[in-house]
Amino acid sequence: MSEFVNSIDSQKFRATNTHWNDLCLNDPWSVGYVSTLIETTSFNSKEEWEKYYYLSGVERNTIISESFLDDMNLLNDHTLKKTNPSQIEKLSEDLKNLNEQFGRTRNQLVEKGKILYDYVVTKGVNISLEECAECVRFRIICETWNGIIVRERNTIKTLNTMFKNIEFVKTTGNFDHKYAVDYELKSKGKLICAIQIKPRSYTYNKPYLNKARKANMRKNKDYANEFDKEVFDVISKTNGTIINRQVLGKIRSKIENL
Repeated sequence: MSEFVNSIDSQKFRATNTHWNDLCLNDPWSVGYVSTLIETTSFNSKEEWEKYYYLSGVERNTIISESFLDDMNLLNDHTLKKTNPSQIEKLSEDLKNLNEQFGRTRNQLVEKGKILYDYVVTKGVNISLEECAECVRFRIICETWNGIIVRERNTIKTLNTMFKNIEFVKTTGNFDHKYAVDYELKSKGKLICAIQIKPRSYTYNKPYLNKARKANMRKNKDYANEFDKEVFDVISKTNGTIINRQVLGKIRSKIENL
């Protein structure tokens, strides 16, 4: 399957990374559990996936207007996770699910682009409003497709050829968000370890990536404490080639000592 290609200048795109995360515009409250949404059905093309995400947002808007009109402003507060996260925790599951289990419309992504733009220009980033809107679209729609449908699935195919009797179980978006785990490895129902699949860029020494790695390490530690199993990073290319091949020996050791 083909990948999305980023039309934004790479330096400009990278310049918005830290601010995108600081605003919590990538949180499930703001965009839904995108990794779960993309796994809910099979798509024949990246265009089908993008259309599906937007239609899910239309469905969300319809439900809100028909049943939760009084909560519309609250549910559409894109930065509430940053400004008042405790308020989200107090909401009913029905309300939280409206934000976490659905996509957003194209116009709502443009709104996030405006929030990002208003913030990054105060930080000296030379970028247009239209470019910020495309940065938002690429992170939510395109990187999810490239990372999960293309990279993840090709990587699992590679791992399946190496560990033929091991089951690779895809986690839910909620589980992934809590523990930073993409797949759990099992043998005859017994948990062996877990993995998260990342691109080479995840290893780069950049402030926003260092922050992301530290956050994921904390989540992985929570997983290890709860399930008594390690989480390994698998760094791979889009075609599924494993870059950090030393991780294969660590996984094999866990299998042998099961």
